[in-house]
Amino acid sequence: MKDLLSNEEIDSLLQMFRAEGEAQQGQSAPDLSFRGEMEAEGPIVAKVDILKPNRLSRDQIKNLERLFETTGRAFGATIGDKLRLDVPCECVAVEQMRFSSWLQLINGPSAIYVVKMPPFEQNVLFTATSGLLYSAVDRILGGTGKTQKVPSDFSMAEYTVADAFVGPCLDRVCDTLADWAKFSWSIENRFSNPSLAQILPQQEVMLSVHLQTSGEYLLGDLRLAIPYVALEPYLKTLDLGPGARFRAAPGSLRKQLEKTLAPVGMELAVELGTARLPMRQLMALKPGDVVPLDRRVGDPLVAPVQGKPKFVGQVGLQGNRMAFQVAGTIGERA
Repeated sequence: MKDLLSNEEIDSLLQMFRAEGEAQQGQSAPDLSFRGEMEAEGPIVAKVDILKPNRLSRDQIKNLERLFETTGRAFGATIGDKLRLDVPCECVAVEQMRFSSWLQLINGPSAIYVVKMPPFEQNVLFTATSGLLYSAVDRILGGTGKTQKVPSDFSMAEYTVADAFVGPCLDRVCDTLADWAKFSWSIENRFSNPSLAQILPQQEVMLSVHLQTSGEYLLGDLRLAIPYVALEPYLKTLDLGPGARFRAAPGSLRKQLEKTLAPVGMELAVELGTARLPMRQLMALKPGDVVPLDRRVGDPLVAPVQGKPKFVGQVGLQGNRMAFQVAGTIGERA
């Protein structure tokens, strides 16, 4: 890399500073949006949020994905039992996004439910694509579930029948979150116009859960949106690290651990004493030689467990067998 700028580079920098000074004095500033270039090349395909929210860590998102994968399987089983059809359902995405971005995901006819789900302090949103929900209504009313035309909106009577489909799904969501707290639900409102779903400011962060069904007739999306402010108190009690689902309180698993380890066999030995010998003396030992130990008669002896000192006590007799009487543990004596 050069240490000095060339004359051309210096002239370019000076020209840039002059342009900025003229813009601050009220003259027209250069257009830095690049819109003209983008429109010249073609239409804008998608907007990118360069300020993408990062309230949840990557590990937290991964563990929430595992959590709601269970919800997807439960949805499939519940819907299949309710409608007497084989309806696979899986969780395809769990992500955090701003509320305005989440509303843009509802780009087709959908039924939107505003749900009160205590102990969450804020309402959550649950949506189902109109085609999926209308097929479910037809099936509940005794039809085949195969519909030719889907209305853009539902009547109150159709919403009442659709509740028989949405209600069990909300039950499964509460079951998924049962380890956090005892959740319940009640439907506050239903509508099809996304502009009516303004339950939060546009820039508020939401946890978005996207599930998808793939049955023969019941094809569509199910979405759940939980405000981050409602979710945050429960994240503090969760261990969302790799390989762990929830953090257990210290000591809470002690009884279970003791029950598991109780039948495991351990090696216990009694150490009479130790001695340190030069190699030449060790190699010269023969039957009848006496090796002095580092303990005196009457000193407590050490009983290692799995090779590590654990107990102290005295050697004696029990019947016609030698025995060891435990006087204490190494930790207690220390």
